Amino acid sequence: MLMRTLHTTPRSLWFAILHNFGSAIGAKVAGLLIGIVTYGVLARTLGTEGLGRYRTVLTLLLFAGVMLDFGLYSITLRDISQPDTDPHRILGNAVALRIAATTCAIVVLAMVLCVLDGAVGASVSGVIIAGVGWIALQVSELLRAVFQLRLAQPRGALAEVAGAIATLVLVVTIASLHGGTNSMLAATAAGFCCTAIVSWRFASGLLQFKLRCDWPVWRGFIVAGLPIAGSLILQTVQLRVDVLFLALTRAPAELGLYDAPLKLYELLFAVPYLFGGLMLPLYVRDAGTRADSVAPRLNAALGVSFIFSMLTFAALVSCAGPIVVMFAGPGFSGSADPLRILAASAVFVGITGTLRFAAVATHQQARILRADIIGVCAAVVAHAILIPRYGIVGAAFGKLCGDVVTSVSAGIIMRRLLSRTIVLTVIVAVAAAACLIAAVGFALDAAVPWFIAVGVCAPILLGGVLLVPRVRQTLAPLGAA
Repeated sequence: MLMRTLHTTPRSLWFAILHNFGSAIGAKVAGLLIGIVTYGVLARTLGTEGLGRYRTVLTLLLFAGVMLDFGLYSITLRDISQPDTDPHRILGNAVALRIAATTCAIVVLAMVLCVLDGAVGASVSGVIIAGVGWIALQVSELLRAVFQLRLAQPRGALAEVAGAIATLVLVVTIASLHGGTNSMLAATAAGFCCTAIVSWRFASGLLQFKLRCDWPVWRGFIVAGLPIAGSLILQTVQLRVDVLFLALTRAPAELGLYDAPLKLYELLFAVPYLFGGLMLPLYVRDAGTRADSVAPRLNAALGVSFIFSMLTFAALVSCAGPIVVMFAGPGFSGSADPLRILAASAVFVGITGTLRFAAVATHQQARILRADIIGVCAAVVAHAILIPRYGIVGAAFGKLCGDVVTSVSAGIIMRRLLSRTIVLTVIVAVAAAACLIAAVGFALDAAVPWFIAVGVCAPILLGGVLLVPRVRQTLAPLGAA
């Protein structure tokens, strides 16, 4: 099945990649919009104290789960992409290990909370209630590997949207009954379970599997995934350290003001990882001949990521004010400058994400861990210096600093696979972004609505970039059969 999926004509492969990537992005946008409504109902029902307890439980589950993640998603996707392996056995063992590891993490977290006796503002009952859904969420995240492998992202997208809708319906119902924090955690957990059930059904139709406990396979997962697991822990720290510093040094209102651009950044953060996961099976196939054969497709993927990241950056820089107000309301107009900085940071996240999946495909994940360590150190130092003095603007600059250092370090580590042809693509993309900023600025001065200005200018400039012969030559290997 894998060979039939990958050994297609370049035109059909291009269409499959774009269709699946578009479906994944569409699901993220739909989930985000539904999540905004859900968040509003939660906030109005629980109040500040109840919402704080709700967020504390989910944050603790995030950190507990990542400690025993083992990089299973990337390793599973890589291994089931290999032509001479048993994908049914691999997937069955991976899902079983994910369930066992996440369950252990939740049990340990509950025991720690029992010892602390409420000192961190989260109840043991809340952790257990939400933990059931958290296990289901981790399983559905792992099953994305099947959708990536079979180029069937629309099915995964449907599962995500189904879970988001279920959560919204349950939250609204509980709000009408004046439910408390644990009730809302139960609604959230039920939504996660809905996503997992739909994902399991779709994934089984594409790649049949049953839960297995083959210790040699589990041990292989753990050993191979430890560097990726280390990177995930460091990424989680880097992603949340700005919030931690803001909570410790600034007023709660300022942290709330930072939340809106941070949520948009997290959406941008997810895009390169969706794209990288989609490309990973193709990298694995290319690496089957020789390691250097990954280079053409990797450089093409970097080119695509950089072009779209730069155009997105230009749109956000030009229209940060109206975008953040549309997203979060007039009270968040002061978030425009942090959004502009975080948009620049997302460009470097895209580069790192693309290189990360190529490193997994070529068994170099341990080397990428070094880049994550360097980046986290830079981010922590930058946040510690900038946030006390400059608040949310300092937090955004600190995140930019960490992402730039991580990206540069990853590029140096993977430099053997990078080609000089990518430099021209970068230059053209930067020029297109500058032109978009100028064109949108001119349109705004002429009283043209921002969404019309961006909607007209961005496609024109994107088309101009793709008409450059050397750029098209660099991007051509992306959809090579």
